[in-house]
Amino acid sequence: MARVICVTSGKGGAGKTTVTANLGTALACLGQKVCVIDADYGLRNLDIPLGLSSRLNYDISDFMAGRCGLHQVIIPDKRLSNLSFVSCTASADHHEDPGLFRDVVHYIAQNYDYVLIDSPAGIENGFRNASYAADEAIIVTTPNRTALQDADRVIGLLGDLIDSPPQLIVNMSDDPAERDLNLENIVNILNIGLIGVIRMDVDIIRSVARGIPIALDPEQESGRRFRQIAQNLVTNEQETIFSDKPQKKRKRLFSFSKGLRWGQSNSV
Repeated sequence: MARVICVTSGKGGAGKTTVTANLGTALACLGQKVCVIDADYGLRNLDIPLGLSSRLNYDISDFMAGRCGLHQVIIPDKRLSNLSFVSCTASADHHEDPGLFRDVVHYIAQNYDYVLIDSPAGIENGFRNASYAADEAIIVTTPNRTALQDADRVIGLLGDLIDSPPQLIVNMSDDPAERDLNLENIVNILNIGLIGVIRMDVDIIRSVARGIPIALDPEQESGRRFRQIAQNLVTNEQETIFSDKPQKKRKRLFSFSKGLRWGQSNSV
């Protein structure tokens, strides 16, 4: 049975969906069999950073309603054979039945090592459904006080929904527009284990636009960071806080293994 993990945040704009796509990709790069499920019924955009928008024919609500088979809902990734994606619909009619969603997620999970659920931000029904279906949770936050206050509230709610203590990913940790506190302050305020830190990186924004997760490229600092977070998750390790200072970025851009390259024709 897979580890079913809800990826959530206290407020929108924390980068939760991008983190979900890249963490799922990084786990697959480590040899894990992974399914990422979009449960953010309001936005429904996990397909964009994965580059799978053109393949969406059915979603998890179609399967729940008996309109299609499970094999028609699960979309294989274009680059990694051990990574799959399940979409949702913006007008789900089962928000009031978290037990049904949980049963379907656990049915899917039988064939995977990891299932990551991209949860809506905040505390509405979509968040509760995603959390109820999960056995673990990851909180994604940016380093400002409003985001931390909302994240702390979500951590409190998760205590009633998930037995395992949540873990933390700090995103955009050195963005001057976001940063109010350093990493040590953040960990002390939220009082949960830190499994990774993602710097502000324009190449992540470009990767989302191109539909090619940056976790595929270990030559990029952000790609290495996502893979380290995946490794921490697999081995149940936590990140040690040494410094908030960003490292110098490599000048080489997007050279992938297996002959995959981000060509100039895809520039933004």
